[in-house]
Amino acid sequence: MFVISDLHIGDGSPKDNLCQAGRETLLDGFLDHVERQRGQLVIVGDLFELLRYPAERILTRRRPLLDRLAHLDSLYIPGNHDEAAVELANANRPAHPFFARTSTAFTRTIGPKRFKFMHGHEVDPLITPGIQTLGRLLGAVGTRLEFRSGACLLSNDGVTEILMEAGEQLLRVWQLLTAGLNRAAHECCSLMPPEQVTSVSRRIRTQRMLNRYCQDKQHGLYDVAIVGHTHKAGAAGDWYFNSGSWTGNTNNFLRISPAGEVAVFDWSHYGPQRNDTILAA
Repeated sequence: MFVISDLHIGDGSPKDNLCQAGRETLLDGFLDHVERQRGQLVIVGDLFELLRYPAERILTRRRPLLDRLAHLDSLYIPGNHDEAAVELANANRPAHPFFARTSTAFTRTIGPKRFKFMHGHEVDPLITPGIQTLGRLLGAVGTRLEFRSGACLLSNDGVTEILMEAGEQLLRVWQLLTAGLNRAAHECCSLMPPEQVTSVSRRIRTQRMLNRYCQDKQHGLYDVAIVGHTHKAGAAGDWYFNSGSWTGNTNNFLRISPAGEVAVFDWSHYGPQRNDTILAA
């Protein structure tokens, strides 16, 4: 079994993430690899970037890719950036056969362990309906600015990430103010450079999510969590594995053996390379 997430595919325009850094070719090579291994592909969310692009445009431009994913009998769990895909899956006549394999988070026994497959936003304390609405608004505004100026402002991965997380940052600031968190932490953050504040807040957020996964595991909901969402590939012990993303300098995936052994990899033009990143639990 092979697991990927967070490709944030758009409509094929220059700012589309898949059009950057040769990712179309890399993805084709990865899918060739999955097919040669006779593997099953599971996509755990944010395959599409539906906060910025109309679904119709993506379906038109990316039909060959959807054809191939359907041929691989891929399982697809929508994330917070492509949750509108659920509507396509639930339609009387799905827009494409690929969506017939759309699923919510699910648990499956592999070897001796129970695996929970999910995107990860389900346990993110910062993902709320309000933030989702704000994210769509920001995405629409950014796209309009690009088309009017004729520029590809969002073709830069860093700028794209900043825009898409702007709503979450606003909520984070609001929570810091209204929750009355200790003043010392607030004063410390005010002395930090903005990029350092962002780095610290992301680590805190990731830690909170890892704690939630760990609690659910201890409550017997599953033995192993297979997730995406944070764009940070790696593992925590033998119970948490993140499939990373295809939006940064590396393109990540997970491989799960029939015995339930999980490994993290990066995909490049040279094929799979082991990724031993350890995420603090």
